[in-house]
Amino acid sequence: MIFLNKTNGVKFNCRTTSLLGLCFLLLTAGCSKPVPKQFSEPIRTNWKPIGKRLASAHQSPAIPTPLAFKTMHGDTANSDNLWIAAAPMFELDWTVETNMYIPEGPTYDRQGNVYVSPLQPPENVSLISLDGITGERRWSIPGEERNFGSGAILILNNPDNTNTDLIYHSTYVRSMAIRTNGDIIWETLTGLSLEPLVDGENDTSHSFGMNYHPQTDSLVGVTMDGHVFAMDRKTGESRNALIQLPGAPTPPSAERPANWILKVGDKATDEAFGKLQDGRSLFTTIVDVIYGGSGQVTNYFGIDPNTGKIYIAATAPDGEDGVEDQISEFGALYLLDLRKQGDTYTFEIENYIAFEGGTGSTPSISADSSRVLVSDSNNNVIALDAQLNELWRLDVGDQVAASVAISPDNNEIYAVTKADIIKIIDHGTYAELVWKADLDAYENADEFNALTPTITANGIVVSIGAGMIHDGKQAMLSVGMGLIDRETGKLRYFAEGREESIAVASIGPDGGFYTANSPVRRAVGRGLFPNLTEPLVGGVSRYKPIRLDLLVRDASCAAYDRLNNHIATYSTSTSASETEKQQIQVLIQQGLNAVNQALLEATLDNLTAQTLTQFLNEAALALQLGQVAIAQQHTLAACSAFEFNRG
Repeated sequence: MIFLNKTNGVKFNCRTTSLLGLCFLLLTAGCSKPVPKQFSEPIRTNWKPIGKRLASAHQSPAIPTPLAFKTMHGDTANSDNLWIAAAPMFELDWTVETNMYIPEGPTYDRQGNVYVSPLQPPENVSLISLDGITGERRWSIPGEERNFGSGAILILNNPDNTNTDLIYHSTYVRSMAIRTNGDIIWETLTGLSLEPLVDGENDTSHSFGMNYHPQTDSLVGVTMDGHVFAMDRKTGESRNALIQLPGAPTPPSAERPANWILKVGDKATDEAFGKLQDGRSLFTTIVDVIYGGSGQVTNYFGIDPNTGKIYIAATAPDGEDGVEDQISEFGALYLLDLRKQGDTYTFEIENYIAFEGGTGSTPSISADSSRVLVSDSNNNVIALDAQLNELWRLDVGDQVAASVAISPDNNEIYAVTKADIIKIIDHGTYAELVWKADLDAYENADEFNALTPTITANGIVVSIGAGMIHDGKQAMLSVGMGLIDRETGKLRYFAEGREESIAVASIGPDGGFYTANSPVRRAVGRGLFPNLTEPLVGGVSRYKPIRLDLLVRDASCAAYDRLNNHIATYSTSTSASETEKQQIQVLIQQGLNAVNQALLEATLDNLTAQTLTQFLNEAALALQLGQVAIAQQHTLAACSAFEFNRG
């Protein structure tokens, strides 16, 4: 998945018939590092919601409002969708914990503190909490033996104290609940034990973190070797429902990079992070996860909060590919349920669907439970109903590289390949590709997608890599974060960053972006072109919001557009209309918070700030009283306080 995709609009003139030849030509032709373009103040987006939204009928008190990432892909259903506006302008602020390779996360509590789990780090930690503003380490949790990394950290509301959060963390052998100050509430053994490492074999004792099953108030964990376990959320008591999925290991893909590329990448990651405890290099280990041959499960999993159905992408049972050889050529999507009979809990596999090749995506579930989206290795985005009956598939022209993001609005879906970011419209029985984003971020380099897409109220947050593409093979030299317009696919703003991530385009509660640094493609770029590529680093990077007046504008205008649609669409109270009002209140509050920050950075004067605060407070009160039309007028006033061109 790292070096497969091709692109158009090539800007590098350094070309030859192989990467080795390209390397020689590049170093002798005087080519330079990628130079990011300078972006001016972005205008307001023309995108707006139209018609009824998809909405969940289940409102568990433990599940947070989607104001920031609380799991690997935002929420328990993996929608990669947030209710807030992203910062329209931003810049790299800091990079910390640089010796930690972090392939998953980060997530945030309501105060904006950051939580990550590094992969076998040089010190004995399995969870680190950072101050979201300064990047300083707040506290950490130790690991055990070789089993440090644990997937993204799950953060839920505390139902017993609605103003607080609880942190849930699991390695292969133990799970725990933690308060935001680092105090451990409970620790529980998962029922799994670490097996001795075998020379030449991959370590498959990775946990992909936990997810929440509201129907039984349980925490569920899934591991790379296909084990599924659960415990009581409140007490940590094991549900004693441990099972293992029936899939078999996969053979390495024919698309796996050549050995000389593996050596180049291994050298770069060895220099930055050292080798893993099994003696293998990080680069080859991650490549094996991506290309097969490393385990049954290689992604996070989803739980539908409405139904409690559990969806796990894994390998198919041996024999599904037509040959009984203890190797599975097919991938599969499993549908499980966690059921309670008396005091006994059991996992039951209700169904599975097998397909040729594997999948690089976490299963994503729509808010109304009508859709489960995955991808296959044959370039398809696939929509299934809740029981895994296929509804449609769409060939996007290249292999989908990550989880598919589902918007509750306008039937929009966003997918990424290694080169492109793609907008899709779900028409029910078929899907339509609307645009491929224009990733025009650098002056003098090939650009390509570098991460998952995240949907926000004012755009799609993405990561863009720069370097060169030759015969479909990417060498990433630089990387940054961008905001794509949902209507046009054009880049609204971009800022260069420090390091690549293979995790998610994660957004904190202030609208800023954070990346869990885990270089893969840049490891090859560093190995081939060290004079043009900054040294690899790990840790976490923060892109802080700047021009907070524009965040006030985008949040206020998004609230106004949603109020317009609410008045035009909803005549009675439904779960969809009430959810829409909740999101509008979130946007109004975000605008109010951003007014205060804009005052501190002096992008709003006192009089304008007072006026905007009055408009937004009156809108919030009117909406609370059910006076939707009055709230609309006040958000229009706040939105109109800014001069902008809607072109």
